[in-house]
Amino acid sequence: MNKKPYSSAIKKTPYKYPIAKKIAGLMLDGLDYDEVFKKSFNDNYIEIESEQRRREITNVLYNRLSCLDEYLLSFFYKGDVATSKFILVYAIAKTDALFFDFLFERYREALLGEKHYLSIDDFDEFFTAKAQTDLIVAKWGEHTLFCLKKGYRNILVESGLGTRERRNIVVQQMMIHPEVEEHIAAIGDKEYLRAMLGR
Repeated sequence: MNKKPYSSAIKKTPYKYPIAKKIAGLMLDGLDYDEVFKKSFNDNYIEIESEQRRREITNVLYNRLSCLDEYLLSFFYKGDVATSKFILVYAIAKTDALFFDFLFERYREALLGEKHYLSIDDFDEFFTAKAQTDLIVAKWGEHTLFCLKKGYRNILVESGLGTRERRNIVVQQMMIHPEVEEHIAAIGDKEYLRAMLGR
């Protein structure tokens, strides 16, 4: 797995499931990037008032969905909700190395361990540890880190990977379509299944 540099981009566009479905539908209809951008940005197909946010969200979601092969993109759009939401988290992890590391190092540990939840401290400790070993993370200020922690928590809750319980995120063992799990393993992405399902 080629490791991408760490990024804080996720803080601006954490999950956006309904909009991602709209963009996936355009991609499955055969539209290329320019056509998707025109429909989403110029025609405001994704229904976002701010032009800046419309541009950001269109670009981020198109980039995420582009990492999916046709089978996964189609299942994301047409499949059962739980598996569809799982596929979007997989796409985020594929395009965001820091989020993948969080899933593998912290989420998976909570899923397989005795605690079964992530506290505020777990998020703080993750980013503190990364700042000690990565120059990019070390440069981020408190506001960026606050937004990232909030974004990560939102992704877990909105996807069904976790539920809020006071200030904690209780991790949930997801049940996804077995064919999707087999497909992800077959294309060489077992690490993502290990991170998200504890396999």
